[in-house]
Amino acid sequence: MSASFPKCNQAGIEFVISTNEDLREESMFLSEEFPIAMYTQNFIHAASDSIPFHWHDELQITWISEGELEYCINGDKFKLGSDKLVLVQSHQLHSSHTTTSDVKTLCINFTPEIFHPLILKKYIQPMLDSHAFAYSLLLLKPYQITMLKKLQNWKKEPLGYFSVMNFLSQVFEEILKEFEEDTETPDREETRLFHEMLGFVHANFAQPLSVKDIADSVILNKNRCTALFKKYTNMSPIKYLNEYRLYTAKNMILHTDKSISDISADVGYNQISHFIEQFRLSYGMSPLKYRNKFGREAL
Repeated sequence: MSASFPKCNQAGIEFVISTNEDLREESMFLSEEFPIAMYTQNFIHAASDSIPFHWHDELQITWISEGELEYCINGDKFKLGSDKLVLVQSHQLHSSHTTTSDVKTLCINFTPEIFHPLILKKYIQPMLDSHAFAYSLLLLKPYQITMLKKLQNWKKEPLGYFSVMNFLSQVFEEILKEFEEDTETPDREETRLFHEMLGFVHANFAQPLSVKDIADSVILNKNRCTALFKKYTNMSPIKYLNEYRLYTAKNMILHTDKSISDISADVGYNQISHFIEQFRLSYGMSPLKYRNKFGREAL
């Protein structure tokens, strides 16, 4: 099934982002002429809203207007609040979840082609082509925060693109100043192997899986498999598997009418009592109580 994301709103239209089997996020551009998607997201902390590992073809800027998110990008873990924004390179695996409270975000997905060809060729594309560039954190100035607040209420109007392009140009100008060519280059083969193992887990999570099964999917030994999961997710392979099972179960509880026992079996638990116990440990209440509290609001 597709992962369920926090509720989104783009130019007054509510929707839910989803990913395909390859963990790719689908962007909804505002128009065919301008490859830009700009939307807000609302995370409910009590419901343990989170976004699992995924990637997208486009670049993405995320700003937190309220609350705080914990981000994980290619193994780097950090907290993001309203004083910074993060620019994520295309095809980078990343995830996020709330820390202590509800969160509101503004996301801008876009392709590099929105920039003038000369600027793109001379300044932006060299940075994007560098294997060292995966993401960038930018400390915001007060006037930039003011601009972001205005973009939160942006309407689908032709002249509105000038405001968006003005802001994106400022962001890239500052990021380019800070970018250094001698930044440590990530191991592309390593990230490819981890990406494939993650895809294997997401495709087979309902089956009994061992560390050996996950490692064998990319012809690695168990120690190397475990090391990569700990590096990129800060979890062991089995802990990640179990958390993904519970995350999937949570979304089924919210968005389907299936019984708790059927959901337990669907996500790979042989004993419903063990499922209920693990769900309570992760989300602070039983599956049925969780459905009664958040199901109606989420549907």
